[in-house]
Amino acid sequence: MAFTSQRRDSSNWRFRQRVPVDVLGKVRGRRIIISFPSTGREPPFTVETTIGTEVSFSTRTPDKNVHEARSLVAQTHLAKIYAAARTEPVKLSSRTLTALSKDIYDLFLATHGDDPGPVRRWEAFKGFSRAAMEGRIQDAPELVPGSEPDEAAAAEARFGPGLTQGIDALPASDSTAALEQRFGRLANWLLAERGIELLPEQRPLLLKLTAMAAIQAGRQLKKHAAYDFSPDPEISRFPTFEPPSEAGGSHRTLTDVFERWRKETHPSASTVSTWRGVVASLKRHLGHEVVGRITHEDIVRWKDRLVDAGLSRKTISHNHLAAIKALLNFEIQNKRLAVNPAAGIKMGVKRRAGQRMRPYTDNEVARILALAARETSPAQRWLPWLAALSGARIGEVAQLWGQRITMEDGIAVMVIRPAEDGGSLKNEWSERTVPIHPAIIEAGFLDFVRQHGSGPLFYRRSSGDPSKKHASKGVTNRLAAWIREQGFTDPRKAPNHALRHWFVTMGQRLHINDSVIEAIIGHEEGSEYRHGHTQTLYEAIIKIPVPVETGNQNQTVGGGSLGCPAPTRHGREPPA
Repeated sequence: MAFTSQRRDSSNWRFRQRVPVDVLGKVRGRRIIISFPSTGREPPFTVETTIGTEVSFSTRTPDKNVHEARSLVAQTHLAKIYAAARTEPVKLSSRTLTALSKDIYDLFLATHGDDPGPVRRWEAFKGFSRAAMEGRIQDAPELVPGSEPDEAAAAEARFGPGLTQGIDALPASDSTAALEQRFGRLANWLLAERGIELLPEQRPLLLKLTAMAAIQAGRQLKKHAAYDFSPDPEISRFPTFEPPSEAGGSHRTLTDVFERWRKETHPSASTVSTWRGVVASLKRHLGHEVVGRITHEDIVRWKDRLVDAGLSRKTISHNHLAAIKALLNFEIQNKRLAVNPAAGIKMGVKRRAGQRMRPYTDNEVARILALAARETSPAQRWLPWLAALSGARIGEVAQLWGQRITMEDGIAVMVIRPAEDGGSLKNEWSERTVPIHPAIIEAGFLDFVRQHGSGPLFYRRSSGDPSKKHASKGVTNRLAAWIREQGFTDPRKAPNHALRHWFVTMGQRLHINDSVIEAIIGHEEGSEYRHGHTQTLYEAIIKIPVPVETGNQNQTVGGGSLGCPAPTRHGREPPA
């Protein structure tokens, strides 16, 4: 867990995190560098610190939101270091190390590519780097990720006015002292970013490849300094990096993970359809779907693209981010992934005033029920009434079977549970028994059930295939479209769900106990030890009035119903 603090002499926030005990012995004393991208108007920067019993440093901002964003970057970086420390050091092929070194090239281009400064800077940068790599010098200026190397004066003092000739005049050797001094921090940063613990004997090769990537970046930046921004003709020498599974990565694809998760958890067909689309979206954005190659920054850029595409905050948060986080956590639980790159990533904009979903007014509910009363389609005739006078989700009552309309303690009830032919509910709290409002009984609902039989009331029997959407889903979609067609077009009132909002709001207006309302509507905030008693729930439901149309949109309607007699306790008997 990370902690937030401030020193008395500074308004800037500090990041603090205790080091896990199981890796403390391996990482204590290690010098690490963490690179932070730009956040809002804050420029990118790097922090260098030493791991002790805790990691602590200033995030260089008094803004709490910026601090929290940088804390997430730091936690992700440290999690990779700890995950690597928990594994045995790995040996990587020359191809993999070369691919890995491209991160150094990318770092310099990302940091300096747009404004590289004078040409002399990059000539000196390349000169020191080559001299260190070829062992022509025994010491060299250190390079730190994100720093601004300006070594022109030092290079001229060291090698003379003719830089290339001065370096070539020095004898080459096998010494790696200057190589380690100049590129050691870059190499450490590189391994930490990728979460890799490398065999010690491979470090000289990693340092050489780091130097080669830096020199290549220096050549390209020299071109940029001369206003030549043409592509690097040698960029193709870097192969695609494939992370080793031993280092906490995963070669499995998102599709593989999704299918395994689906087989183990048996989600609803609608969830399968939605999540499959989310996986496809991230795959298109990345250009691949290898789990071990996905980074924290990849997920952030994907989220930003979804925002730019106009998706709502709720859709991105509850569908896209939630799905990918769950799938990657599934990999972690199965010991195939060490760090979830989507962890901690949230939508940065809170819901604004004017966006919260609203209930129908009494007058709107009256109009919908009046329209429904004139319909012959069973779904359009009964589902609005069942939803409005019970607070049930349309998807719950659309799955009703005749055999689940029964009597309990002398009260007509509907038993809400997943449809017998493969339906599903939102969660465990959704399964419940709800008394049927007397106005619905007086309108002839039990006669309808008796005539329809024991099977599905509002749809033809579904296939039962869990990979396909249940047939009741089409019923709810068509009902929503029908309500919209009747003129209920307020975007802040979901055509079906605003009836549930109205029921809860009416219960509040009538001072019905919150726990009773929660039990009726199947909301999970109720205690798992508290179960709704049928008589108690019935006494609450009969208080809910059936609104009648008036000229006043805000008029509160009392008891009674649309042409129905006063409610009776039992109504007619449902079919046996």
